[in-house]
Amino acid sequence: MPRESPALPGSGFLIDRHSTAPLYQQLYEQLRWSIEAGQLTPGTRLPATRTLAKELGVSRNTVLVAYDRLLAEGYLDGRVGSGTRVATRQSVREMESQLPRPATKAPLRITRAARRMAEASAYFTPAHDQLRYPDRPFTLGMPALDLFPSKVWGQIMFSKSHQLTSALYTHRDPAGYWPLRKGIAAMLGLMRGVRCTPEQVIIQPSAQIAVHVMALTLLEPGEKVLVEDPGLQAIRGALHSAGADTCPVPVDAEGMCVAVGRARHPDARMAVVTPNNQFPLSVRMSAARRAEVLAWARDNDAWIIEDDYDGEFWAENPGPPLHQGDEDGRVIYVGTFSKVLFPGLCLAYLVVPPDLVDIVTEVQRATVNSLNILTQAALAEFIEANHLARHVRRMRDVYRERGDILVGALRGRLDGFVTIDTAPRGTHLVASLPDTADEQRLARLGREARLRVYPLSSFGDELEGIGRGLVLGYAATPPEKILSGVTRLTTVVEQFTGRSHSNSRAAMRKSV
Repeated sequence: MPRESPALPGSGFLIDRHSTAPLYQQLYEQLRWSIEAGQLTPGTRLPATRTLAKELGVSRNTVLVAYDRLLAEGYLDGRVGSGTRVATRQSVREMESQLPRPATKAPLRITRAARRMAEASAYFTPAHDQLRYPDRPFTLGMPALDLFPSKVWGQIMFSKSHQLTSALYTHRDPAGYWPLRKGIAAMLGLMRGVRCTPEQVIIQPSAQIAVHVMALTLLEPGEKVLVEDPGLQAIRGALHSAGADTCPVPVDAEGMCVAVGRARHPDARMAVVTPNNQFPLSVRMSAARRAEVLAWARDNDAWIIEDDYDGEFWAENPGPPLHQGDEDGRVIYVGTFSKVLFPGLCLAYLVVPPDLVDIVTEVQRATVNSLNILTQAALAEFIEANHLARHVRRMRDVYRERGDILVGALRGRLDGFVTIDTAPRGTHLVASLPDTADEQRLARLGREARLRVYPLSSFGDELEGIGRGLVLGYAATPPEKILSGVTRLTTVVEQFTGRSHSNSRAAMRKSV
């Protein structure tokens, strides 16, 4: 009996018995194309000749001739005991360069929606790509992965994977797993003071997609949205891809300047704000501004999306969400677990007014549909067993400590060049620079030194009265890396300014 081949089946090759080309030629050309195009990579094992002949309904000789020709030309490597495999050859690019160039094709016809989504990618520059080098000092938007209770999480995931019932295997509720929605509603009531029922909670894969879904639901293409300037680029990208016209509004010490937005864009239909820890300036929206933006929404039949950015980790007592003061059902609350637990979890949520629950669920069904049930079930258990609350309480203390260490190190090494105007809050801070400093060049030099430093101007459009600065994250950077990172940043600044900034190490240690 012939030995069974463990290779992938080869029945995908098409043999046309009415063609004038010999059968072995047809098989040879299809295999060669797959190898040259990189579809079959070096080392891929092909089916045995008898096996492939049986699957294609041809004689073994047909397969042998095709294989022998490919072996002779170096496409395949046949070894006794290991079968026939794709040989290591030139890279696909090198081979493509040797092939005749095809005739120029007409441009692809794509929709306006696809163009908008492609344009939205411009909001995510390499400087803002947090996932490429998450362990580099001062990375933004990344939690303390070194302190995440991964063992507890792994145990819950293992347990849940063995408890899935037939109902869970087929779970397709677009609004999300019901126990998780209940857990989030209870968590928000206790931790953030958000008044909502589980029905109002709709699970999302990310805060960005949550904003995109709400823009698709509530705005016609071209309608205006007030956004903070500076602000989160991901939010602008989500709105742009949904067809909204983003209108930058300046931010001052009290938060978004609502009166300016009202005057400049009287027909705006939505505003997106981060009232509890404005990104990136780390200011909290004042009570007067909160009342003002709620009145604006009521008067203009408009909507407010509240992104509770870092609301859980404010160094002092977390402020109440804007949602708490909403009496007209105009505020849509957005939260994410990516910055609380870990980015790869890919779970966030919306809290929508009762009147929007049904329509948002249907929009969700037509776009996101349903999410991974295993991670939802595990997160529900993580919340129910109080692991999330314990983790958040611990991280508040850790982030406060890491922020203090960063401020002390910056003042100890770079006092006179950088200025820290406020105590560290949340998970990042802004180090203000002299008005003449080229922050873009300084940030580029920082990245070359393997630091994740972000120019303040990269988060806005007009930036009225904001000045220059570097945005530095500290949540994901342990204390020892914060200190070594500031040392490297000092070297970068000395290269940038051409003069020494070597304040005494003793002063730095004292400040820390």
